[in-house]
Amino acid sequence: MRFPRLFLRGLKDAYDQFVLVMVVSVLWWVSVVLILPGPPATIALFRIMDPRNVVQMPELKDFFRIMRERAGTAWGIAGLTVPVLLVLIWNMLFFQGGDSGFALMVPLWFVMIVIGFTLMLFAFATAAAMDSRVRNAFRGATYLLVMWPFSSVLAIVGLALVMSIFAVLVLPIFLFGPGVMAAVINRFVLDGYNIDVLDPNAPTDERSSEVARGVNLDKGWFQRLRGGSSREKGRR
Repeated sequence: MRFPRLFLRGLKDAYDQFVLVMVVSVLWWVSVVLILPGPPATIALFRIMDPRNVVQMPELKDFFRIMRERAGTAWGIAGLTVPVLLVLIWNMLFFQGGDSGFALMVPLWFVMIVIGFTLMLFAFATAAAMDSRVRNAFRGATYLLVMWPFSSVLAIVGLALVMSIFAVLVLPIFLFGPGVMAAVINRFVLDGYNIDVLDPNAPTDERSSEVARGVNLDKGWFQRLRGGSSREKGRR
């Protein structure tokens, strides 16, 4: 159950930082349109959406600081992945449905695109989360793909479905798309590296011990409603 747990946690991370997600998503789109700041903005996006930031929420100025400090690493990752992906996409679209023998390669190219895209996202997330340089970012990304191949593919498929819904609605893809994508990928990357993420909503050790012993158990809303009704009847 690794995939649904991490995927839903990533969506919750984006929901908990609603305003921040909108701001950094719009900044990311603007940076991508300008091309040159695109890769640095991507690594800054992953760093800002790191769920470990719950201890100390980042400010908007941190987004631009990270862009400036990690520009070299970001362009190194993009330079090794984006051109390859563009060539594969062009080949798949050009030969798809044609009579050429290369049409048989279309399914293979599609698989390579999915793997390459996943590797790129994991490399950006690794560089952001671990402050890794290009070489170590790709090492970490490759490790995650080898150790968790099915979860990695399912994460990309799940994100593709969510982004498709956002794209149909138009506005959400610009306001939330990049932030949601980064939040979900960050969860998979941090879990793959066995990095603990503090959950402020999780019960304390003392509360967990009380629950285990059946002391001061929280009642659900239905039980509380019934309890309140019973007390009212008693007063009458």
